This record gives sequence, structure tokens and C-alpha cells, in this order.
Amino acid sequence: MLKNYFKIAFRNISKHKGYSFINISGLAIGIACCLLILIYVRHELSYDQFHKKADRIVRISMESGGDNIAVTPSMVAPTLNQISPEIERWVRLYEPTRYSPAIISTGENKFQEENFLYADSSFFRIFSFDFIVGNPETALKNPRSLVLPKSTALKLFGSVDVLGETVNARIFNTNYDFEVTGVIENVPVNSHFTFNYLGSLHTMSSWSQLDDSQIRAANFFTYLLLNSSSSTESLRQTANAFIRDNQIQDRVDQLIFTPVTELYLNSNFDFEIAPMGSMQNVIGFIFLALMVLLIATINYVNLSTARSSRRGAEVGIRKALGAVKSQLVKQFYGESILITLISVVLALILVEFFKEPFFQLMGKDISFNLFTDPSAWMLLAGVTIITAALAGSYPAFLLSSYQPVRVLKGLLGSTGSDGTLRKGLVISQFAISTFLILCTVIIYQQTNFILTADLGFDDEEVIVLPARDSELAQKQDLLKSEVLRQPGVKGATYMSNIPGKVFGGYGSVHNTTMEPIGTAAGAADADLVQTLDIEVIAGTSFPDNPSYTREQGYVYLINEQLAQAHGWSPQEAIGKPFNVLGGREGEVVGVMADFNYQSLRDNVEPLALFIHEQMYNYLLVKVEPGNIQGTIASLENMWQDVAPHRPFEFEFLDQQLNALYQSELQTRNLLLAFSGLAIFIACLGLVGLSSFLIERRAKEIGIRKVLGASVSKIVALLSTDFLKLVAIGFVVGTPIAWYVMDQWLTNFAYRIDMNVAVFITVGLIAMIIAILTVSWQSIKAAVANPVDSLRSE
Repeated sequence: MLKNYFKIAFRNISKHKGYSFINISGLAIGIACCLLILIYVRHELSYDQFHKKADRIVRISMESGGDNIAVTPSMVAPTLNQISPEIERWVRLYEPTRYSPAIISTGENKFQEENFLYADSSFFRIFSFDFIVGNPETALKNPRSLVLPKSTALKLFGSVDVLGETVNARIFNTNYDFEVTGVIENVPVNSHFTFNYLGSLHTMSSWSQLDDSQIRAANFFTYLLLNSSSSTESLRQTANAFIRDNQIQDRVDQLIFTPVTELYLNSNFDFEIAPMGSMQNVIGFIFLALMVLLIATINYVNLSTARSSRRGAEVGIRKALGAVKSQLVKQFYGESILITLISVVLALILVEFFKEPFFQLMGKDISFNLFTDPSAWMLLAGVTIITAALAGSYPAFLLSSYQPVRVLKGLLGSTGSDGTLRKGLVISQFAISTFLILCTVIIYQQTNFILTADLGFDDEEVIVLPARDSELAQKQDLLKSEVLRQPGVKGATYMSNIPGKVFGGYGSVHNTTMEPIGTAAGAADADLVQTLDIEVIAGTSFPDNPSYTREQGYVYLINEQLAQAHGWSPQEAIGKPFNVLGGREGEVVGVMADFNYQSLRDNVEPLALFIHEQMYNYLLVKVEPGNIQGTIASLENMWQDVAPHRPFEFEFLDQQLNALYQSELQTRNLLLAFSGLAIFIACLGLVGLSSFLIERRAKEIGIRKVLGASVSKIVALLSTDFLKLVAIGFVVGTPIAWYVMDQWLTNFAYRIDMNVAVFITVGLIAMIIAILTVSWQSIKAAVANPVDSLRSE
């Protein structure tokens, strides 16, 4: 019997090739899209699950001044360990290359590197990283110990058998000779932090002392391994009671404990260890996957019900010969399963072909083998079963319910519940398509806005050169003067932090109320305003005075937000005494117009800049736009003469700023690709559906032509029915898209206004697409010879 079901199914597929092509290709594309997105979602949900003790690892963050901050002072972990029995182990991570890259040397090889971490010796007792050589128990025990991932070891030495080798690292102004004490497998791509070098925190003895009880600068990512019976709630209560009892709320409002497996998708902290994901995006991607699959499934249902009159006679004869409903249901389910299986095979080919471009589009280095990964097969099985069930259920029960007497007498009409459902499904398709198009357009407009917005300073043609080490510290003036001598260079300025990267949260105190004011701060030299074209609205820029020293008192440039926080107008702020926490007494010499030194997701926060040559990490070089490559070549030649100890590596400031919006750009690219495919699938189904429904009305069209109807009137008649459905779909999808996008835009302090014209334009585009899709079928029917359709009457 089963063999018979599949034989009939094969006959139907081969007999109706156009119908089968539309169904199979639509389902194949839908399943492939769904699989790719769900594999990506699976990856996003898997972060940090590979740690053997992941269920007991938590990270401590803190709330300070109303802001959630990922880093904590060094004393937090050892202090909590003393007062809380819930803690089994703890570890602190510190990333010096967050502010300036390190210079790594092995023999003649020199590299400018980021992702250098320091960690306590307990690191490998908490986190699970596989050792190739070395002992995880002792790898970070001694000062100047260094553990390398496999890729770094191969890069430096060409081998992983490198225990005892020496690696020189120039970090800030200090040279360290590290001994390699271990090599591990590369850090998994689904780790929320990564590193190319992992050094012992004991190397920095002043910050790694276990009895450190001082509230120092918050620079450490702090992790705890809890006892199996511990709870984060009891630990939180103990920690925050300690904060209250010791009256340190002026620096730490409260501590926040986040399970490590929840961190990647649920981080809302400033100063994160690495770019994080978004649970909102993951939910959106799941929804997108299901919507694309649903559109493809709707095609199958629509075409199956449209062909019901053709299959009615077959059902009537089978029932007259004794077939029962359950047998017919099995037969139609068999056809659905067969078409789905063929679609799945094609989908697997599409996935294998497009997985690399897709993961590149998403900025992920995900490697998986679809044919050997058990979880991928489970995902595929789930998608296959759901697709077959959704696609086959209604046609199976609809066709098997036909009464043989009515069918064989030709009384099976086309205006029953199947017609209503068919219209509803078409409306659903275009409601989903409208929703996806609108979301894509608005996300595209917002990303274009943040990439082109006026930030309040000139970020174009600005080259960023890392310039902090002990040798360059002695050559700051020489390096800058040589840079300014190069052809094509318009200006240069030193900064401790560049826009888009971390500005230290120093804080300041209100002059009269003594209330703390959250204040970002950093160092810059006298040419900052001119080089970056920052507007000074009151006072002056930094004094260009070679004889100035900090002992004469700090001079500050502050932004409008900081002046406002202190209750000053820009003019009133000039000459006011000012101090960022850290004993830097001075006065305000100028007030800058607010500029966006961080992401446009956030409002401009109070900012203070001061001169401090020992804090400069970067040299920003403004160049002429005409011959940038020639200017870079000149800079490189000059660099070899002034700083031969350091590789010449650079980035453009605008590219670094654009990297802040990587998540939004990935979402935009994903929607552009998959909303286009969703519309294509919907149109594919519309072609098939229109051809069947127009074929049903062939005699009506013939009669109308005999009675004098013109081709244009017939085309309009046939197209109007579909345009009405598309219009209803647009009306349904538009308010949903408006609401969802309005919620998404709340993530940005600076956002576009959603324009009604955009929605109207999208509606017109949907209408045009529908017209183009249906019109050629309508024209074909309208120009046909009416004799051919009326001959049997």
C-alpha cells in the first residue's frame, strides 16, 4: 500500500511539472533559509556552554553612578572570597591592549597585537580550554608566565612544541620577557571572550595581591566559580550588604552577578570585554526563519487546494471503489512528504553551497559539517516534519472529505471554504512580505543614518597610529613633527582614547552640592580641536605653550553636557576650578560643543579632556583626500626611521567607528537577503496560483471576449482579485512593522523618524510586484482564442 502511495505521488509530480517545480523550488529555498538561520541561532545560543563547569560560573559586574559596568575594582574577588562561603574559586582578567596594542617580539619577528589578557593562576581551574602542551594547574602560577593558543604559537614559532621559549611583549611603556608555559587549542568561536596571549596577572604584582582591599580603578573582569549548592541570589545579598556596611556606595552602588552562559546574549554593560550578541536579534532571526518557511509552505497549501477540482474526480472514484478517508489522508500526506523530502535534498545542496557566504555575511567563523553533525540532523528532521505537516495537513483532509456523488456529478464548486482559506493564505503571504520589506527599509535607513550622521567632529581621512611605548614616549615631539612634515598631512594630535573606544570613567564632583557626576575623561594635546575640527563654543582650546607643565595646574576642555551637569552655562564654566577624580586639580579653559565620542545608541555623556603626555596611546593624523595611499607610503618610510622597533600598522578612524554598528549591519544584510527571497517565494506561488485560477475561468474569459470585452478589461478583471488580496496583506502587515520597528529604534538615542511616505512607497512596490507577477498570465489568457476554451460547450 505504501509503495502504491508513493507511486501515485511520483506520477502526479511528473505529470504536473510546473506545479511540482513551484512547490519543490519554493520549499527548497524556504527550508534552506530556515536551516541557515537556525544553525546561526544555535551558534548564538551555545556561547560558553563548552566550559565543563559552566553552570557554576558567574561574572561580577557593578552598578556605579547609575551605569552598569562590566569591570570591577581588583579587590572585589578576594574580598568576596573572604566573606562568602558560596565561592569555590575566583579569577580576574585584565586587558592592557584595550587601550593600546602590545608589541610582540620573537627574534627578528615583530607583531603589533591586541587581545592580550592577564589572568590569575586559577584561570584554567575555572574555564575549560584544552591544553596541547603544558600543565593547566601551574601554567599561570609564576610571574611572566605566558599561555598561547595554537594559532599564535604557530604564528610566532611555526610549532606548538614551544615550552620554555621566550616572548618579549612591550605593553604600554614596559618590556616583559615572558616564558611560554603552555599551548592550548584555539579559543572556541562561541566564547564570549577571546585572547591571543594569556599572561600571569602576578606579572603585575601591584594589582594582583590577594590582600588588596583598596577600591582602585575598575579595570578587571571578575569571574567566580560557585559551590554546587550556591545561589547567585544569596551571594548578591551578601555582597551588597558588605557594600552598605563599609560605606563604599560612592564608588559601587551594587554588584551584579550574571551566569556566564547568559552573558553573551544578555549583556547591557559598558566597557565589555568583547562585542556581545543580542537576545532581541536571536528572537528576530528565529521569527524570520519561520516566516520564510511559512511563506513557502503557504505556496504548497494554496496550489494544492487550487488543484482540488482536478483531484476531485480521482478522490470520487477511489471512494466509490471502497477507499476510506484514512487511506486518502495517508495518500495525500505521502505526496506532501515526498515533495518535502525532495525539497530537503535540494535544500541541503543549497545550504552546503551558501553556508560560507552566509556566515561571512553574519561576521561569524562557524565551521560545521551538515552531514556529520548530529544536532544539525536533529534540526533538519524537525524542519522536515514541521514542513510536511504544515504543507500536507489541510490538502489531505480537504481532498479526502469530498463526497463521491457530488464530485462525480461535477457539483464540486470553487467558492467554498477552500477559496476563503486560499485568499487568507495569500493575504498572509503578502502581509509577511510587507512586514519584512518595511523592516528592511527602516533598518537600512537607520544604519545609513548612523554611518553618515554628523558626529560633531571630522572623522574622515583620519589615520590612527598606535603610539605608546617606552621608546616612543621619548620621541613624542619628534614623531609628531616628522608626521607633520610628510606631504598630504594636514594635522596631527595625540590622544589617550579615540572616539569609539573606551574613555575612562573618572567621575567629577559638583562644586556646590558635592554630588558625584559620572564623567568620561581622557588626555589630548593642544592640536586636538584643529585636527578633528571640534567646535569650541566658549573659551579657547588647549594652550599651545611648550613651557606648560601639569605642575602649573591641569587645564580642561569640557563638553556642554558636563558644564550643564555642574550648573554652568558655557561662558560661566570658563575659569572655574575643576578636578576629575585622581587629584588632577585645574581649571576649565574651554567648552566644546557636544560631539558623539561613543556609539549613537547612547546620548552624549559628560566628558573632560586634559593634557597629559604620559597617557597618550594614539597619534591621529588628518590627511588630504587626494592621494591617501601616497601619504601612507610616506608615513611608513618615516616610521621606519623614527620607530624601527615597532611595526607600522594603522586604521582609519571612520572604519573603527563603523565597527561599533556591526550588529546592526549584519541584521540589515540578513534582512536584505532573506526578505528578497521571501518575496521571490511568494511571487513564485502567486504565479502558480494565478495560472490555475485563470485556467479555471477559461470559459468565462472566452464568453466575455465573444461578447466584446477588450484584452485590457479582461487583464484588469483577472488582476484586480489578486491586487485586492495584496492590498489587504499590506494593510495587515504595515501596523505590525510600524510597532516592531518603533520598538527597535528605541535602542538608539539618535534615530530616524519613520516617514509615512516610506510605507506608501513599499505598498506601491508590493502592488507593482504583484501586477508584474500576475499580468503575464492574465495577458496570456486574455489574448487566447475563445474558440479553444468554448469548443467543448
